[in-house]
Amino acid sequence: MTLSEKILRWIVLGGIFILPFVPLIVTTSLFFPYITGKNFTFRVVVEIITLAWLALALLNPIYRPRRSWIFAAFLIFIAIIAIADAQGVNPTKSFWSNYERMDGWITIAHLFCYTVVAACVMNAEKLWRRLFDITLAISVFIDLLGFSQILGVISIGQGTAGGLTARIDATFGNPIYLAVYMLFNIFFAVLLIVQDGDQEWSVMEKVGFPLALFLGLLTIAAAGGALSWSAVLLYIIVLAAIIGLSFLKKTYLFALVIFLDTIALLFTGTRGTTLGLVGGAVLAAIIYVFIAQDAKRARPYVIGCIALLVVLSGVLYAARNTGAVKSIGFLDRLATISTHDITIDARIYNIQTAWKGIKERPIFGWGQENYAIVFDKYYDPRMYADEPWFDRVHNIIFDWWIAGGTLGLLAYLGLLVSYLYVLWRSKAFTAAERSILTGLLAGYFIHNLTVFDNVTSYILFGSVLAYIVYRASETDGTPQVALPTLSESMAPAALFGALLLGLLAVWFINGNAFQENQAILAGLSQQPSVDQNLAEFERALSYHTYGDQEAREQLAQITTEIAAASAAQIPTATKAQFLAEAVQELQLQEQVSPLDARNPLFIGTLYDAYGEYALAQPALMQSHDLSPTKQTIIFELALNAQTQGDTTDAFNYFAQAYNLDTDYLEARLYYAAAAITSKNFTLADQLLAPIIPTGQAADPRISAAYASAGQYQPIITIWEAHVKADPTDTQGYFTLAAAYFAAGEKTQAIATLQTLEQIDPSSSSQADALIQEIKSGTAKLQ
Repeated sequence: MTLSEKILRWIVLGGIFILPFVPLIVTTSLFFPYITGKNFTFRVVVEIITLAWLALALLNPIYRPRRSWIFAAFLIFIAIIAIADAQGVNPTKSFWSNYERMDGWITIAHLFCYTVVAACVMNAEKLWRRLFDITLAISVFIDLLGFSQILGVISIGQGTAGGLTARIDATFGNPIYLAVYMLFNIFFAVLLIVQDGDQEWSVMEKVGFPLALFLGLLTIAAAGGALSWSAVLLYIIVLAAIIGLSFLKKTYLFALVIFLDTIALLFTGTRGTTLGLVGGAVLAAIIYVFIAQDAKRARPYVIGCIALLVVLSGVLYAARNTGAVKSIGFLDRLATISTHDITIDARIYNIQTAWKGIKERPIFGWGQENYAIVFDKYYDPRMYADEPWFDRVHNIIFDWWIAGGTLGLLAYLGLLVSYLYVLWRSKAFTAAERSILTGLLAGYFIHNLTVFDNVTSYILFGSVLAYIVYRASETDGTPQVALPTLSESMAPAALFGALLLGLLAVWFINGNAFQENQAILAGLSQQPSVDQNLAEFERALSYHTYGDQEAREQLAQITTEIAAASAAQIPTATKAQFLAEAVQELQLQEQVSPLDARNPLFIGTLYDAYGEYALAQPALMQSHDLSPTKQTIIFELALNAQTQGDTTDAFNYFAQAYNLDTDYLEARLYYAAAAITSKNFTLADQLLAPIIPTGQAADPRISAAYASAGQYQPIITIWEAHVKADPTDTQGYFTLAAAYFAAGEKTQAIATLQTLEQIDPSSSSQADALIQEIKSGTAKLQ
């Protein structure tokens, strides 16, 4: 092997062994810090190692890929998805995605490249063992970060507090992503126990495992994570103690990893992944005891464990309302799984919405990243209580069905089938290994029935695919793919060419997108003047990448926020410039994605914020046409009409929104207020009667509408019910007292305030002041 070949090989191996550290990356210098840094790193590493591998494979046949059903299925999958993306409703977004997800065709193409490279160059079992060792070492470090979030030492990325009820996310920013990461690592640890768990540690392994953990600490510290160096030192001491107790045999360490990773998975509170872990483990155990000749004695134990799981599930459900269960977040979430759960309802509604989109474009679908358009077009009004903008079905079957149509879904399922086919057809795997890897795929699939993939799960899945291909190819002796061979004299040129092309690929694929991301963050950050913020957005949009949509939406948001600023704070001319540029950019985004209801809605709300109501109306109508059943858009139309003095149209819009789903409290209140404004008091009474006893009718819009109509008795009735339902609401007593006063019932007003003083002595000074105003006749309705 020439020096150039050695350098190329070490470049590839170095890149592969960098990827386990990707989950640690949190880039606060980038927009979407938990997503973009990980994905940029993954793409850059894969681009470099792919070109280095290609040069290596041309120089040395040993590194060429062998024929595999997995490679064939993967190629078919990405080819079909490429066609689906090209004919989809927004090809640019389908191929390149956005900063929030960084998915799209570009990511699955990188994943394929990584899978091929790893399968070809990781051509020794010891290399795979080291890769899995490092991956498990990183998982232990991430476990400790998660546990620190429970203890409140480190903040949770989603902004929630620590404690046993918390859902940890470590360096992932989303508990779901952490959960599937732990799922893979649990099965990796089980696999290593089966393969070599009884062996003693070698010197290199004794050094390598803690070194991997230490490098993990340095990585997150360098990436701008929340750890101080004192915390880093503390964790090094803790990890050294844990590893020191685990060095006698690998089994002890791997068992410890399984325990820690399982606890971390549970504290993510991700029910689908927890069920995936249980389901995958049970399936693996059942398969093993029925196919392994030496495992018949274990059958009663497996059956007993399954029975125990069923009993424990029953006990958990029976105790679901007890304090012990309620005090532990993941137990509470598991115990409250039901068809009436708001999260499960949202999943079901999304599947129903997706099915409508599938029927419209059944062959190649809508292209990746375009479910948001389907979601708006066929919006289910029952989704009012959940997120207003879904970009995923949260079900892997329907996500790929929407993205790639029936052909895309079949291609994806074909990839999973090829996984099983190669695993079970090859003679390379023992019964235990087949069982574990089958259980892993089952657990991963169950997880994906309620969520979706991200770069860390992609990396782990690609690693498993590559490992199966490597093992099967080595044992079964499948032929290699034919490639031309370069002479040894060409090795330096191949090395130079690979490095040059790698750098060019990194720059052209990632350079502008990276800079636009930084510019967006600068545009959102505090600048010496808002003019500088606008300049940063202009700089961001000058790069013309897949980040343009994000830049435009963020520019629209900041433009809306400064609308209310006074001329002394922000000059009128500056605000006008912001408005003109934001509208112009959103109109450009409309050309890119004409079926997206978000863009005209943003334009309409922008014009409304600046008092340009006549200009806002057609934009809002356009958004409504694209998403005719979304209540939030109808509310904007109604408020726009109301602001322009068109009470009839406003009333009709509020009625339309209410009739889409009469359980929507916000729609009921808007409609009732509109009925009061239109002097339709009978309708208002009918709408408010069901919610008055609960106190929900005590809404400022209702009070203001009745006050404008000179109707104070209904206000009294509503707020009497409210303070009865919620006697601790201090403001409620003030509002009720003011209503009594406006109705001429001064004695009742004073009595209400005196009651408040007894309930909340801290409000006595304010209540006494209002009593004096009532006595003097100067009090006003609040």
